[in-house]
Amino acid sequence: MQENHLLLQSAKSGVIVASAHERRAHYIRLAATAVGMVCVLVGAADLTARLVRGVGPDAAFLAFAPAAALDLPGRAGGLSLSAATTTPAGIVPSRLRIPSLGINAKIEPVGVRADGAMATPSNFDNVAWYSPGGRPGGQGSAVFAGHVNNALLKSGVFERLSQIKKGDYITVEDAAGKTLVYRVSSVEEYLPDAPTDALFVTTGASRLVLITCDGDWIPSARSYDKRLVVVAQPAY
Repeated sequence: MQENHLLLQSAKSGVIVASAHERRAHYIRLAATAVGMVCVLVGAADLTARLVRGVGPDAAFLAFAPAAALDLPGRAGGLSLSAATTTPAGIVPSRLRIPSLGINAKIEPVGVRADGAMATPSNFDNVAWYSPGGRPGGQGSAVFAGHVNNALLKSGVFERLSQIKKGDYITVEDAAGKTLVYRVSSVEEYLPDAPTDALFVTTGASRLVLITCDGDWIPSARSYDKRLVVVAQPAY
């Protein structure tokens, strides 16, 4: 009996066999694409290396990170930095937690930038603590700042800070594990150049002040047009 190979010929006729010349051209295009990608990556790495050598280890981060902090007193018509004093009481914070938002972050001490503003954290996952100011558990404000994002795809530690509510708890602890508990008392928006004397006080009752970006992204300024400010008082 003769076998009937159904659709065998039509199936074969649908197969296109590339010539050796076409295959060679295809491989050349793939190679060119790969080389181009390598050049882009090498160029980016070289740019980053130049930034690091010229400005510091956080240069590449700062080149793309929007400002997360408010102007310090003195830059907005308030208390001069030289007049501010650090109260020795309280703890040196090493970790900040906001259970309601799932935040559990390392704290990075920072000071003042060259332009006179509060420095920001050198890592999107860290929270910056303004160490020349107050300490948690001491007098006045312990001020913290964190990034909301890098205006592109990278999320910051305070990405969800706008969702915090009055009454939520915030804890800070030092390297020895001593923990202080605070409760949110206010959530407000500020303009970046708003007077900040009341936020950076180093006398009076202990409190936490958390700052991050908010509002609309302004490309020309490489930052947002508002700052979210969360204030928390001791819970106990």
